[in-house]
Amino acid sequence: MRALWILIALLIGSAIILWWRTAPAPEGLVMESAPAPRDPTADAAPRSVPAESTRTEATGAAAVGAPAAKDSPAASSAPVAPLAGSLTIGLDKQVKGATVRPGRLVEKDGAIVADGKYTIKGSGTAERPYEVSWELLMSAADTFIPRLGEKQIPQRIALLDGAHVRISGYIAFPLIVTEASECLVMLNQWDGCCIGVPPSPYDAIEVKLVAPADNSRRHVVRVGTLEGIFRIDPYVVEKWLVGLYLMENATLDTEL
Repeated sequence: MRALWILIALLIGSAIILWWRTAPAPEGLVMESAPAPRDPTADAAPRSVPAESTRTEATGAAAVGAPAAKDSPAASSAPVAPLAGSLTIGLDKQVKGATVRPGRLVEKDGAIVADGKYTIKGSGTAERPYEVSWELLMSAADTFIPRLGEKQIPQRIALLDGAHVRISGYIAFPLIVTEASECLVMLNQWDGCCIGVPPSPYDAIEVKLVAPADNSRRHVVRVGTLEGIFRIDPYVVEKWLVGLYLMENATLDTEL
């Protein structure tokens, strides 16, 4: 009896399955179909890239991989040409980190008249040193400002490099030394600390004396005349000019 009922159940189940496969699908019911076969040539086709993306990637590659353009051509090593009718003295000077800017120098009454404004007496020798003014030395600030990228020394100042020079000004000695063989000569009075006007690189000269100053007078002397070999030696720290002028083998005359 049990075997009969099992046979009847199998027959009924088979009939239901056969009817379900052959009956039309009700409206609104979507039958899932098998996926379409894959085109083997699809992977070989190139992918299109939006124009904006391509431009951005190309720009980025140029910014990272391409060498940066130079701001300016390398400085020429050719000699500086003088202005027409001008003296050539000073154009051959080599100044560290700077180039010489030609000016108009003419000889008049045994002196040099520079750029129609500055008169330089003497010949730059030990017997006849150049007599220079602070106005002349300070004029370097017109064309030599390293922090602004301006690195030209005027010819009227370049000619002093290596020459014997005489200049008068305020004197300051080191405060705590046993022997004062160096000093500072300046346009303005300054005590080295709090009184007066601190000097700039353009209106002060660091001086190395031939002989140490008299200890009994070095803190009393405030004004004097110095003669020695003049040097242009820019001292630049992080593009800031700290010092510019030096004087070697100098003598100090305090009797003005």
